[in-house]
Amino acid sequence: MEVHIDTAACAGHGVCEAIAPHVFEVDDDGKARVVPRTLEEEDRVDIGYAVNQCPEQALRLLG
Repeated sequence: MEVHIDTAACAGHGVCEAIAPHVFEVDDDGKARVVPRTLEEEDRVDIGYAVNQCPEQALRLLG
């Protein structure tokens, strides 16, 4: 499982971070990034919800 963030599309709203702070954070540049850790299968539901709620549609769940 992998998360792709389109940083050009990301506006830094922080919706993903609010939904899954163990997976996403907004960096100092105002862009979302994946927290450096191994993604676990149990993260899939939270990631999927964050993908669906992203107002800029900047997130993709692969795999």
